[in-house]
Amino acid sequence: MTLPALLHIPTVYLLTGFSSLVGAVILIWLRRDHRESSPALTLFAAGILALGVGFMAFAARESLTGWMAPLMGYVGFGVSAVLIWLGSGQLYGHPRTEGLTIMAGILLAGYVAALFAVREPTATGAIARISLNSTFVVVFMGLAAFESHRSHWIATLRSVRLMRALLILFCVLVTMRAITFLAHGIPLHPDGSAPPGMLRAFFAAVFGSMPFAITVSVLSIANSQLSARLHRMATTDDLTGLVSRRSLQESADRLLGSAPHGGCIALLMIDVDNFKMINDRHGHAVGDQVLRHVAAVLRQTMRKDSLIVRYGGDEFCVLVPVPGEAAAFVVAERLRANMEASPYRMDTERIPVTLSIGVTVHRHGKTLRQLLDEADRRAYRAKADGRNRVVADDVPVAV
Repeated sequence: MTLPALLHIPTVYLLTGFSSLVGAVILIWLRRDHRESSPALTLFAAGILALGVGFMAFAARESLTGWMAPLMGYVGFGVSAVLIWLGSGQLYGHPRTEGLTIMAGILLAGYVAALFAVREPTATGAIARISLNSTFVVVFMGLAAFESHRSHWIATLRSVRLMRALLILFCVLVTMRAITFLAHGIPLHPDGSAPPGMLRAFFAAVFGSMPFAITVSVLSIANSQLSARLHRMATTDDLTGLVSRRSLQESADRLLGSAPHGGCIALLMIDVDNFKMINDRHGHAVGDQVLRHVAAVLRQTMRKDSLIVRYGGDEFCVLVPVPGEAAAFVVAERLRANMEASPYRMDTERIPVTLSIGVTVHRHGKTLRQLLDEADRRAYRAKADGRNRVVADDVPVAV
């Protein structure tokens, strides 16, 4: 039995349409589990459904004579391409502007009008429809592939790379199909239909796998993004965007295990001076802004490879590579001075912000808990000795 006999093309199209309907229902059903990705899943569901409608229209071509079936099929493919492009922008955090969406709608309307103008069931009309459809679909599917390519997820998620590959493959196949028809590799019947053959069966089989493959990729991307967001929530302080205390142990172990050759890791325990007074005088909303301001100064002052942690309340913790023990005090003192010179500006009022800092240096055999306790004890002495100062040993160091 030949391949075309095994792959009865209308049956393949019908099954593709059914699988597209299933994929669209799955995306709609699961979008409530992915609230942030819900708009993207809705657009992809509509795009997959439109693709299925297009395939079902072609499956019905043998029973529906005239121009209605191919016109519905090509319109479905065009609508699908636009929706998948819009969904890709939403999925990767690049939603289309209202102007671009309106422009896409105008282009889609023009595409449908052009298809209607060449609706006659003739070989010439079929060539024109294939040319129009191939150009329109390749443009918008190519734009969707570009959205995957420029996404910041492309380097970390294989599902995004798979989506890019699928969309590129779709564009390549549509182009190959158009070239095959236009070069008369597949001769058309006088009514514009194509006879069964190996090439047509191949295109039908490959295109038939696309809707479900795209559905699986979209869900995989949404699940991976949800997992990444949950991990970020678990490891990041909501207020300041710094590393949270909950993930300090894991992050610190990595940094302490990669101490620079000939250097060491300093640990700074940092208390914001008189923070309760700031809250009582200006309110907790301003207090939160002050903490964000402190976090910003920490980021600006510390090395890029430092680990900066919101330890709790008005306490911060920093692990920073330094050349030696003497440099640890210098780093802490620079931070103290920068903070003192950077009051928080609230309208026309300036709120002074100073820090009391305890410093210790990682030594062989000491655990993170011991380092934290030692630095915390020195930060407490810095506050007891007048605040706005650095203590780097068990004798208070005045500024």
